[in-house]
Amino acid sequence: MILGATGGSAINIPTLPGEDWIATAIERSRNALRAAKSTADRVALLRSLARLLGGRITLAEYGVRLSASEIELLARFGLALTNNDAAVRVVDEEDMPGLSGLTTALVLDGQPRQIFETASPDAVLLRLTDHSQYRTTAQKAAVRALLTQPDGSGLMVSMPTGSGKSLLFQIAANFGREVEPGACAIVITPTVALALDHERTLSGMRGLEGSRALTGDTSPADAEAIINGFRRGTVPILLLSPEKALNRVLSDHLVEAAMPTSVEYGLDARLTHMFIDEAHIVETWGRSFRPDFQRLPALLARLRTANPSLRAVLLSATLPDTSRAILRESWKLDGEWLEVDARLPRYEHDVVIGHFPWEGQRQVALDHVIDRAPRPLILYTTEIAAAKVLHDRLRDERGYGRVALFTGDTGARDRRRIVEDWAGDAYDIVVATSAFGMGIDKPDVRTVVHACLPEGPARWYQEIGRASRDSGQGLAVCLFVDGARTSDVKQAYGLATAGWLTRDLAEQRWSAMVKAAGGRKFVGERQQMTIDLDAFREGLRPKAGDWNRGWNMTLLTLLQRAGILRVQTIATDGDQPEFSWTVEILDHRALDGVNDDLWQKISDFRAGELAEVRADLDVFVDLMRHPDRNCVTRTTFELIEPRSFAPPCGRCPSCRKANVVPPRLLHAAGLEKIWTSPTPTRGSLPCDTLIVAPADPHFDAGLPKLVAILTAAGVDQIVVPFGLAERVAKLMVASPTRLGLVLDEREWTGGNRLADVATAVLLPDTSVGAEAFMDRVELFRRDHDAPLLVVAGPDRIVRGRRLDQSLSRYAPYSQDMLALNADTAGLA
Repeated sequence: MILGATGGSAINIPTLPGEDWIATAIERSRNALRAAKSTADRVALLRSLARLLGGRITLAEYGVRLSASEIELLARFGLALTNNDAAVRVVDEEDMPGLSGLTTALVLDGQPRQIFETASPDAVLLRLTDHSQYRTTAQKAAVRALLTQPDGSGLMVSMPTGSGKSLLFQIAANFGREVEPGACAIVITPTVALALDHERTLSGMRGLEGSRALTGDTSPADAEAIINGFRRGTVPILLLSPEKALNRVLSDHLVEAAMPTSVEYGLDARLTHMFIDEAHIVETWGRSFRPDFQRLPALLARLRTANPSLRAVLLSATLPDTSRAILRESWKLDGEWLEVDARLPRYEHDVVIGHFPWEGQRQVALDHVIDRAPRPLILYTTEIAAAKVLHDRLRDERGYGRVALFTGDTGARDRRRIVEDWAGDAYDIVVATSAFGMGIDKPDVRTVVHACLPEGPARWYQEIGRASRDSGQGLAVCLFVDGARTSDVKQAYGLATAGWLTRDLAEQRWSAMVKAAGGRKFVGERQQMTIDLDAFREGLRPKAGDWNRGWNMTLLTLLQRAGILRVQTIATDGDQPEFSWTVEILDHRALDGVNDDLWQKISDFRAGELAEVRADLDVFVDLMRHPDRNCVTRTTFELIEPRSFAPPCGRCPSCRKANVVPPRLLHAAGLEKIWTSPTPTRGSLPCDTLIVAPADPHFDAGLPKLVAILTAAGVDQIVVPFGLAERVAKLMVASPTRLGLVLDEREWTGGNRLADVATAVLLPDTSVGAEAFMDRVELFRRDHDAPLLVVAGPDRIVRGRRLDQSLSRYAPYSQDMLALNADTAGLA
């Protein structure tokens, strides 16, 4: 196949509203087709391009000439020549056995699928980013919570994959650096791939170009340069693995940066926030796989010792109740705590599920899917060895060249190269384990295939979320073996329930650790001790090793989750945990020999965790075995977010069978959450209700002057009639307020609340709108202790009464009077 250099560049590809993703995908496919060398890659990309063009492609129009070998391969990819061999069309096919719905799912749907209701911008968003609006009201609520966060508090945010959680640490860093040039944040990420992807994204953002990722794969020379830059304040966001963050030397530098004043001339870093990305991993991976995740709260406690005002922010796309409770208990510490939840499912994907009694049948189905699925594509499996087998087969037997392998065994240099090349469209397929993808933001991924059964609903939901971040059509295919001899189902249960010690072994290990413990001392009424992680239980040969230390760490984190002790130490040697941890005993019975009541409590706690995992997996497995009975996406989402309600997705096997239409719009939650502590106010406005008579009661030509006067008087939040939010936000960008929070009347309804800051409410012209606003004003006055300015004519009649007779105990202010008094000692 030859693709001409001009390749139809003069062709105008028509796009309808909401179809921009198709134009981008066409351009991506054309460029990839030019770069592809192997026959399989080129024919697969030709199919993707033909599908995007409505099912056929005129070859000459796109500068394509087919070789004999490519023509011979067309049938494998569901293509055929047409129009006297001048064009190639996608062949109408029947679903192959076990793949019901695939043919329907491959039909192009050009309508935007990310049907989240967007939210009006705030001035801070327009000032610090290139965004013109928020993706959802939940994102708006999360940013508001971040910027009004009290000192020493914790914020936990749950929003869908691809809905913009990263915006929070981007805004936090830039917002702080407006006042303090060395202000910075650390972001703890669970995977190297995610850290590198964040670094790549941040490098192109205004004010954040100096952000760097520091992982165990970073070379010593680069690590030293990054650390020195961070200490000087030139690294606005430092991305760290948990192990790296707990490194003794680096954690000392973090404490140094957290201090309110410089410890040495030239060390200008001022650490303001600690972010935990993909926070649900702290609970799930921290049980046994990487216990350092559950030691991170000790790092926060140490940083807060240096600076009590340091804020913690936990970000996740999924937060099951078990994870939520553990995170809240571990991270709240002594500060105020707030949780902002979108309660919003993602419905961009056409879902296809197939299960087979034999591996050979799954392999035939997988080949069929890979040959036809739109590119770019991620192929997930569970085990590293299985991923390598799949990758080698695609390359050596199926003829694909534009394919990469990414697992936990992938070396540092290759990880960085793959992440960069994936972002740059050098690959069409990445074969991966869970080490790849979490939080990696490549918006145009079209397909996610699981050649396995994920070990829980959260993993499946997270990983299909790698696709369709650009709002375009996505495909999610899960193919698993469910047979007597080979079973992905058994493997899923094994992985989900691994890492829990039996009571007898836990007792023996704890007794051994207590016996070998040193450094005992009392801090207040509680005893602290240093636990030797190389302590070995009775019956084991005395030896040190990762295996033994791993089980001891697993037990300590279990005891921490059960409230028996708290891990205090954060010191590590290099990137590996030191062989001793310091713990504080919370339940003294842990030191009273084998206390039956205590160990029954621990055993019951462990059994409860295991039962919850099993219960969720039981539902998930039944759902995947019988996908035509219940909406797959909705049921999975409600397993992860059990207090949420979601409509059927309209795109899974059950919905297709019942002819369910996808929802037209999904509304996010979040704006109902505010801090109980008020944000300090600017200016001298009294914490009461004032009436301000505007010079322009229609908020038209006089709006710029009104906004300037309100913000000069100390207003940080303005509520406006529908249609004015974007204009007011733009006017507030250059005003005295740094926050510039804006809500329109649609966003101030139901349970949604305003931030506890000085607020102006611009009363709508309509009687209905004015009455609704006045109801909300009463709620604001009841729940808040911040200044409230109602901007309307004092003689305005609302529900039969003049505003100046019913609303305020102060005499009304004209707009000009407010301007005159804005710089005085007060308005009372």
